[in-house]
Amino acid sequence: MIIIGTFTYSKVAITTLFIFTVPNCSMSIRNFFKSMIFRVNIIVVIVFLCTYLAPYISPQTWWIPAPMGLAYPFLLIINVCFMFFWLYRRSRYALLSLVVMALGWILLHNSFAFRLTSWTSNVPKADSLLVKVMSYNVKNFDLYNWTKNSESRDKMMELIRQEKPDIICFQEFYSQDDTLFDNVKYISEQLKYPYYQFEKTLTLRKTNHWGIALFSRYPFSNSRRIEFGNSEQNIAMSVDAVIHNDTVRLYNTHLQSTHLGNRDIKYVENIGDNIETKNTSEHLKSLGNIAEKLRGAYIKRGVQANKLATDLARSPYKNILCGDFNDTPVSYTYRTLSKNLQDSYLRDGIGFGGTYSLGPLPAFRIDYVLIDTSFMVHNFDIIDSDKNRSDHYPIISTFEF
Repeated sequence: MIIIGTFTYSKVAITTLFIFTVPNCSMSIRNFFKSMIFRVNIIVVIVFLCTYLAPYISPQTWWIPAPMGLAYPFLLIINVCFMFFWLYRRSRYALLSLVVMALGWILLHNSFAFRLTSWTSNVPKADSLLVKVMSYNVKNFDLYNWTKNSESRDKMMELIRQEKPDIICFQEFYSQDDTLFDNVKYISEQLKYPYYQFEKTLTLRKTNHWGIALFSRYPFSNSRRIEFGNSEQNIAMSVDAVIHNDTVRLYNTHLQSTHLGNRDIKYVENIGDNIETKNTSEHLKSLGNIAEKLRGAYIKRGVQANKLATDLARSPYKNILCGDFNDTPVSYTYRTLSKNLQDSYLRDGIGFGGTYSLGPLPAFRIDYVLIDTSFMVHNFDIIDSDKNRSDHYPIISTFEF
Protein backbone atom coordinates (compact mmCIF):
# COMPACT_ATOMS: atom_id res chain seq x y z
CA MET A 1 0.00 0.00 0.00
CA ILE A 2 1.40 3.41 -0.99
CA ILE A 3 0.52 6.58 0.88
CA ILE A 4 1.56 9.88 -0.62
CA GLY A 5 2.13 12.53 2.03
CA THR A 6 2.39 16.17 1.01
CA PHE A 7 3.41 18.98 3.29
CA THR A 8 4.14 22.61 2.54
CA TYR A 9 7.28 24.37 3.63
CA SER A 10 7.55 28.04 2.71
CA LYS A 11 4.92 27.73 -0.01
CA VAL A 12 6.82 24.89 -1.63
CA ALA A 13 5.02 21.61 -1.67
CA ILE A 14 7.20 18.63 -0.91
CA THR A 15 5.77 15.25 -1.63
CA THR A 16 7.16 12.15 0.02
CA LEU A 17 6.25 8.54 -0.68
CA PHE A 18 5.65 6.27 2.27
CA ILE A 19 5.14 2.56 1.90
CA PHE A 20 3.58 0.56 4.67
CA THR A 21 3.36 -3.18 4.73
CA VAL A 22 -0.13 -4.59 4.71
CA PRO A 23 -1.03 -8.26 4.66
CA ASN A 24 -2.52 -8.22 1.14
CA CYS A 25 0.66 -6.99 -0.55
CA SER A 26 2.85 -9.67 -2.01
CA MET A 27 6.51 -9.81 -1.15
CA SER A 28 7.54 -9.02 -4.73
CA ILE A 29 5.43 -5.83 -4.82
CA ARG A 30 6.83 -4.67 -1.51
CA ASN A 31 10.36 -5.33 -2.68
CA PHE A 32 9.71 -3.48 -5.93
CA PHE A 33 8.55 -0.34 -4.17
CA LYS A 34 11.26 -0.62 -1.57
CA SER A 35 13.81 -0.70 -4.38
CA MET A 36 12.13 2.26 -6.08
CA ILE A 37 12.16 4.33 -2.89
CA PHE A 38 15.81 3.49 -2.33
CA ARG A 39 16.71 4.66 -5.83
CA VAL A 40 14.86 7.93 -5.30
CA ASN A 41 16.73 8.27 -2.02
CA ILE A 42 20.04 7.82 -3.86
CA ILE A 43 19.12 10.56 -6.36
CA VAL A 44 18.13 12.96 -3.58
CA VAL A 45 21.39 12.25 -1.74
CA ILE A 46 23.47 12.95 -4.87
CA VAL A 47 21.68 16.26 -5.48
CA PHE A 48 22.04 17.09 -1.77
CA LEU A 49 25.79 16.49 -1.97
CA CYS A 50 25.98 18.88 -4.92
CA THR A 51 24.63 21.69 -2.73
CA TYR A 52 27.74 21.28 -0.57
CA LEU A 53 29.81 22.75 -3.40
CA ALA A 54 28.04 26.14 -3.31
CA PRO A 55 30.03 27.75 -0.45
CA TYR A 56 33.42 26.51 -1.64
CA ILE A 57 33.46 27.38 -5.34
CA SER A 58 33.64 31.01 -6.42
CA PRO A 59 30.83 31.84 -8.88
CA GLN A 60 33.47 33.55 -11.00
CA THR A 61 35.13 30.16 -11.47
CA TRP A 62 31.94 28.13 -11.92
CA TRP A 63 28.53 29.58 -11.18
CA ILE A 64 26.36 26.44 -11.58
CA PRO A 65 26.75 25.15 -7.96
CA ALA A 66 25.78 28.53 -6.48
CA PRO A 67 21.99 28.37 -7.08
CA MET A 68 21.94 24.79 -5.77
CA GLY A 69 22.55 26.22 -2.31
CA LEU A 70 18.99 27.58 -2.46
CA ALA A 71 17.65 24.03 -2.42
CA TYR A 72 19.58 23.05 0.71
CA PRO A 73 16.77 23.46 3.34
CA PHE A 74 14.25 21.58 1.24
CA LEU A 75 16.60 18.73 0.41
CA LEU A 76 17.54 18.57 4.08
CA ILE A 77 13.90 18.06 5.05
CA ILE A 78 13.43 15.39 2.38
CA ASN A 79 16.51 13.53 3.63
CA VAL A 80 15.18 13.65 7.18
CA CYS A 81 11.92 12.13 5.91
CA PHE A 82 13.83 9.35 4.15
CA MET A 83 15.86 8.67 7.28
CA PHE A 84 12.75 8.29 9.46
CA PHE A 85 11.06 6.18 6.81
CA TRP A 86 13.95 3.70 6.79
CA LEU A 87 14.11 3.77 10.58
CA TYR A 88 10.43 2.88 10.65
CA ARG A 89 11.22 0.00 8.35
CA ARG A 90 14.19 -0.92 10.58
CA SER A 91 16.44 -0.75 7.55
CA ARG A 92 20.13 0.03 7.44
CA TYR A 93 19.34 2.34 4.51
CA ALA A 94 18.59 4.98 7.16
CA LEU A 95 22.35 5.43 7.43
CA LEU A 96 22.47 6.78 3.86
CA SER A 97 20.73 10.08 4.58
CA LEU A 98 22.14 10.25 8.11
CA VAL A 99 25.76 9.99 6.94
CA VAL A 100 25.24 12.52 4.16
CA MET A 101 23.73 15.03 6.58
CA ALA A 102 26.59 14.43 9.00
CA LEU A 103 29.14 15.11 6.25
CA GLY A 104 27.57 18.52 5.76
CA TRP A 105 27.47 19.34 9.48
CA ILE A 106 29.06 22.77 8.96
CA LEU A 107 26.39 23.79 6.45
CA LEU A 108 23.67 22.40 8.71
CA HIS A 109 25.06 24.39 11.62
CA ASN A 110 25.17 27.58 9.53
CA SER A 111 21.65 27.11 8.19
CA PHE A 112 19.71 25.81 11.18
CA ALA A 113 20.21 27.32 14.62
CA PHE A 114 20.04 24.97 17.61
CA ARG A 115 19.37 26.72 20.89
CA LEU A 116 21.32 24.36 23.12
CA THR A 117 21.55 26.71 26.11
CA SER A 118 18.62 27.37 28.41
CA TRP A 119 16.46 30.44 27.93
CA THR A 120 17.76 32.03 31.15
CA SER A 121 21.47 31.17 31.04
CA ASN A 122 22.29 34.03 28.69
CA VAL A 123 20.70 36.83 30.70
CA PRO A 124 23.16 39.74 30.99
CA LYS A 125 24.32 41.01 34.35
CA ALA A 126 23.19 44.40 35.61
CA ASP A 127 26.55 46.01 34.87
CA SER A 128 26.98 44.47 31.40
CA LEU A 129 28.04 46.78 28.56
CA LEU A 130 25.39 45.99 25.96
CA VAL A 131 24.92 47.19 22.40
CA LYS A 132 21.72 46.75 20.40
CA VAL A 133 22.16 46.71 16.62
CA MET A 134 19.39 46.63 13.99
CA SER A 135 19.78 45.80 10.31
CA TYR A 136 16.78 46.63 8.14
CA ASN A 137 16.17 46.62 4.40
CA VAL A 138 13.26 49.08 4.30
CA LYS A 139 12.56 48.79 0.55
CA ASN A 140 12.72 52.57 0.19
CA PHE A 141 10.09 52.86 2.93
CA ASP A 142 7.59 51.33 0.51
CA LEU A 143 8.02 54.35 -1.76
CA TYR A 144 6.46 52.80 -4.85
CA ASN A 145 3.37 51.45 -3.13
CA TRP A 146 1.84 54.89 -3.32
CA THR A 147 -1.44 54.09 -1.56
CA LYS A 148 0.30 52.82 1.57
CA ASN A 149 3.57 54.74 1.42
CA SER A 150 2.88 56.98 4.42
CA GLU A 151 1.29 54.18 6.43
CA SER A 152 4.20 51.77 5.84
CA ARG A 153 6.78 54.41 6.65
CA ASP A 154 5.02 55.38 9.88
CA LYS A 155 4.91 51.74 10.98
CA MET A 156 8.62 51.34 10.33
CA MET A 157 9.42 54.47 12.31
CA GLU A 158 7.22 53.35 15.18
CA LEU A 159 8.97 49.98 15.24
CA ILE A 160 12.33 51.72 15.57
CA ARG A 161 10.94 53.92 18.31
CA GLN A 162 9.74 50.86 20.23
CA GLU A 163 12.87 48.75 19.80
CA LYS A 164 15.31 51.59 20.55
CA PRO A 165 18.42 50.09 18.93
CA ASP A 166 21.71 51.86 19.56
CA ILE A 167 22.80 51.46 15.94
CA ILE A 168 20.69 51.04 12.80
CA CYS A 169 22.00 49.90 9.42
CA PHE A 170 19.53 50.58 6.61
CA GLN A 171 19.59 49.08 3.13
CA GLU A 172 17.47 50.42 0.26
CA PHE A 173 17.18 53.66 2.22
CA TYR A 174 15.29 56.62 0.74
CA SER A 175 15.07 60.25 1.77
CA GLN A 176 13.61 63.34 0.13
CA ASP A 177 14.93 66.74 1.18
CA ASP A 178 12.63 69.18 3.01
CA THR A 179 9.45 67.11 2.72
CA LEU A 180 7.41 64.70 4.81
CA PHE A 181 9.76 61.97 3.57
CA ASP A 182 12.96 63.63 4.75
CA ASN A 183 13.80 60.41 6.55
CA VAL A 184 17.35 61.46 7.44
CA LYS A 185 16.04 64.47 9.34
CA TYR A 186 13.19 62.55 10.97
CA ILE A 187 15.35 59.69 12.26
CA SER A 188 18.09 62.02 13.39
CA GLU A 189 15.89 64.56 15.17
CA GLN A 190 12.67 62.78 16.11
CA LEU A 191 14.09 59.35 16.92
CA LYS A 192 17.22 60.83 18.51
CA TYR A 193 20.08 59.45 16.43
CA PRO A 194 22.49 62.41 16.28
CA TYR A 195 25.25 60.56 14.39
CA TYR A 196 24.54 59.33 10.88
CA GLN A 197 26.02 58.71 7.47
CA PHE A 198 24.01 58.37 4.26
CA GLU A 199 25.85 56.95 1.25
CA LYS A 200 23.84 57.67 -1.88
CA THR A 201 23.72 55.41 -4.92
CA LEU A 202 21.19 57.50 -6.85
CA THR A 203 19.97 61.12 -6.72
CA LEU A 204 17.16 62.54 -8.85
CA ARG A 205 16.08 66.17 -9.10
CA LYS A 206 18.79 66.98 -6.53
CA THR A 207 16.34 66.21 -3.71
CA ASN A 208 15.42 62.52 -3.98
CA HIS A 209 18.11 60.18 -2.69
CA TRP A 210 18.55 56.39 -2.57
CA GLY A 211 21.30 54.34 -0.94
CA ILE A 212 22.36 52.84 2.37
CA ALA A 213 22.53 54.61 5.73
CA LEU A 214 23.86 54.14 9.23
CA PHE A 215 22.43 55.89 12.31
CA SER A 216 24.02 55.73 15.73
CA ARG A 217 23.68 57.01 19.27
CA TYR A 218 27.44 56.62 19.60
CA PRO A 219 29.81 59.11 17.98
CA PHE A 220 31.81 57.90 15.01
CA SER A 221 34.43 59.12 12.59
CA ASN A 222 36.32 58.01 9.46
CA SER A 223 33.21 57.43 7.36
CA ARG A 224 34.15 55.45 4.26
CA ARG A 225 32.31 54.46 1.11
CA ILE A 226 33.31 51.11 -0.39
CA GLU A 227 32.63 50.83 -4.11
CA PHE A 228 32.39 47.36 -5.62
CA GLY A 229 33.05 48.44 -9.20
CA ASN A 230 30.50 46.12 -10.79
CA SER A 231 27.23 47.74 -9.68
CA GLU A 232 26.06 51.32 -9.28
CA GLN A 233 23.29 50.38 -6.87
CA ASN A 234 25.23 48.07 -4.54
CA ILE A 235 27.87 49.42 -2.19
CA ALA A 236 29.19 49.11 1.35
CA MET A 237 30.18 51.65 3.96
CA SER A 238 32.10 51.70 7.22
CA VAL A 239 32.51 54.02 10.19
CA ASP A 240 34.69 53.84 13.29
CA ALA A 241 32.45 54.20 16.34
CA VAL A 242 33.48 54.73 19.95
CA ILE A 243 31.35 52.35 22.01
CA HIS A 244 31.91 51.89 25.74
CA ASN A 245 35.39 53.44 25.44
CA ASP A 246 36.35 51.02 22.69
CA THR A 247 36.64 51.74 18.97
CA VAL A 248 34.73 49.39 16.69
CA ARG A 249 34.47 49.42 12.91
CA LEU A 250 30.84 49.20 11.77
CA TYR A 251 30.08 47.97 8.26
CA ASN A 252 26.80 48.23 6.39
CA THR A 253 26.29 46.66 2.98
CA HIS A 254 23.72 45.78 0.36
CA LEU A 255 24.99 43.15 -2.08
CA GLN A 256 23.79 42.38 -5.59
CA SER A 257 20.12 41.50 -5.98
CA THR A 258 18.92 38.85 -8.42
CA HIS A 259 16.25 41.17 -9.85
CA LEU A 260 13.73 38.46 -10.62
CA GLY A 261 10.58 40.16 -11.91
CA ASN A 262 6.99 39.34 -10.99
CA ARG A 263 6.74 37.19 -14.12
CA ASP A 264 9.80 35.18 -13.08
CA ILE A 265 8.50 34.70 -9.53
CA LYS A 266 5.06 33.61 -10.73
CA TYR A 267 6.70 31.17 -13.12
CA VAL A 268 8.66 29.56 -10.27
CA GLU A 269 5.59 29.47 -8.01
CA ASN A 270 3.57 27.68 -10.70
CA ILE A 271 6.34 25.76 -12.40
CA GLY A 272 4.37 22.51 -12.42
CA ASP A 273 1.43 24.06 -14.26
CA ASN A 274 3.77 25.96 -16.58
CA ILE A 275 5.52 22.77 -17.67
CA GLU A 276 2.17 21.24 -18.62
CA THR A 277 0.69 24.29 -20.37
CA LYS A 278 3.67 25.91 -22.08
CA ASN A 279 5.32 24.55 -25.18
CA THR A 280 8.97 23.57 -25.04
CA SER A 281 10.34 26.79 -26.57
CA GLU A 282 8.41 29.03 -24.14
CA HIS A 283 9.45 26.84 -21.22
CA LEU A 284 13.14 26.95 -22.19
CA LYS A 285 12.97 30.71 -22.75
CA SER A 286 11.56 31.30 -19.25
CA LEU A 287 14.12 29.01 -17.64
CA GLY A 288 16.94 30.59 -19.64
CA ASN A 289 15.90 34.09 -18.57
CA ILE A 290 15.88 33.10 -14.90
CA ALA A 291 19.19 31.24 -15.21
CA GLU A 292 20.87 34.27 -16.82
CA LYS A 293 19.71 36.55 -14.01
CA LEU A 294 20.93 34.09 -11.39
CA ARG A 295 24.30 33.70 -13.12
CA GLY A 296 24.88 37.44 -13.31
CA ALA A 297 23.85 38.05 -9.71
CA TYR A 298 25.99 35.24 -8.25
CA ILE A 299 29.08 36.31 -10.16
CA LYS A 300 28.68 39.95 -9.08
CA ARG A 301 28.04 38.98 -5.45
CA GLY A 302 31.14 36.82 -5.46
CA VAL A 303 33.27 39.79 -6.54
CA GLN A 304 31.60 42.06 -3.98
CA ALA A 305 32.06 39.55 -1.16
CA ASN A 306 35.77 39.19 -1.96
CA LYS A 307 36.33 42.94 -1.96
CA LEU A 308 34.42 43.48 1.28
CA ALA A 309 36.21 40.56 2.97
CA THR A 310 39.56 42.13 2.04
CA ASP A 311 38.49 45.39 3.65
CA LEU A 312 37.33 43.56 6.80
CA ALA A 313 40.67 41.79 7.07
CA ARG A 314 42.53 45.11 6.98
CA SER A 315 40.47 46.68 9.76
CA PRO A 316 42.56 47.67 12.79
CA TYR A 317 39.53 47.33 15.07
CA LYS A 318 36.93 44.75 16.02
CA ASN A 319 34.35 44.47 13.25
CA ILE A 320 30.55 44.45 13.15
CA LEU A 321 29.08 43.68 9.72
CA CYS A 322 25.39 44.25 9.00
CA GLY A 323 23.55 43.97 5.75
CA ASP A 324 21.40 42.38 3.13
CA PHE A 325 23.67 39.83 1.48
CA ASN A 326 20.96 38.54 -0.88
CA ASP A 327 22.45 35.10 -0.24
CA THR A 328 21.75 32.22 2.11
CA PRO A 329 24.14 30.63 4.63
CA VAL A 330 24.86 27.93 2.03
CA SER A 331 26.69 30.29 -0.29
CA TYR A 332 30.10 31.53 -1.26
CA THR A 333 29.09 35.02 -0.13
CA TYR A 334 28.25 33.95 3.42
CA ARG A 335 31.33 31.76 3.81
CA THR A 336 33.60 34.55 2.55
CA LEU A 337 32.17 37.30 4.76
CA SER A 338 31.69 35.28 7.94
CA LYS A 339 35.36 34.33 8.29
CA ASN A 340 36.69 35.43 11.69
CA LEU A 341 33.22 36.68 12.67
CA GLN A 342 30.36 35.03 14.51
CA ASP A 343 26.83 34.92 13.17
CA SER A 344 24.76 36.40 15.98
CA TYR A 345 21.63 34.55 14.82
CA LEU A 346 23.31 31.20 15.38
CA ARG A 347 24.07 32.16 18.98
CA ASP A 348 20.49 32.92 20.01
CA GLY A 349 18.18 31.90 17.16
CA ILE A 350 16.35 28.68 16.46
CA GLY A 351 15.37 27.12 13.15
CA PHE A 352 16.11 28.42 9.65
CA GLY A 353 15.35 32.02 10.62
CA GLY A 354 13.98 33.34 7.33
CA THR A 355 14.35 37.10 6.88
CA TYR A 356 12.87 37.44 3.38
CA SER A 357 9.11 37.85 3.65
CA LEU A 358 7.89 37.67 0.04
CA GLY A 359 8.23 35.48 -3.02
CA PRO A 360 7.96 31.72 -3.41
CA LEU A 361 10.70 30.92 -0.88
CA PRO A 362 10.25 33.14 2.19
CA ALA A 363 12.27 30.80 4.41
CA PHE A 364 15.55 32.25 3.20
CA ARG A 365 17.86 33.98 5.68
CA ILE A 366 19.65 36.67 3.67
CA ASP A 367 20.03 39.46 6.26
CA TYR A 368 22.81 39.25 8.83
CA VAL A 369 24.52 40.80 11.84
CA LEU A 370 28.02 39.32 11.98
CA ILE A 371 30.13 40.40 14.95
CA ASP A 372 33.59 39.98 16.42
CA THR A 373 34.11 36.67 18.19
CA SER A 374 35.00 38.42 21.44
CA PHE A 375 31.45 39.72 21.87
CA MET A 376 28.84 37.68 23.73
CA VAL A 377 25.38 37.55 22.09
CA HIS A 378 22.52 37.86 24.56
CA ASN A 379 19.57 38.18 22.23
CA PHE A 380 18.62 38.00 18.56
CA ASP A 381 15.20 38.89 17.15
CA ILE A 382 13.62 38.65 13.73
CA ILE A 383 10.68 41.05 13.80
CA ASP A 384 8.16 39.19 11.65
CA SER A 385 4.95 40.57 13.16
CA ASP A 386 4.03 42.67 10.13
CA LYS A 387 4.78 41.41 6.62
CA ASN A 388 3.51 44.56 4.92
CA ARG A 389 6.25 46.96 5.94
CA SER A 390 8.97 45.64 3.64
CA ASP A 391 9.96 42.49 1.80
CA HIS A 392 12.61 41.97 4.50
CA TYR A 393 12.13 41.52 8.21
CA PRO A 394 14.22 43.75 10.47
CA ILE A 395 16.74 41.86 12.57
CA ILE A 396 18.13 42.93 15.95
CA SER A 397 21.16 41.63 17.80
CA THR A 398 21.97 42.55 21.39
CA PHE A 399 25.46 41.67 22.53
CA GLU A 400 27.95 42.44 25.26
CA PHE A 401 31.38 43.99 24.96
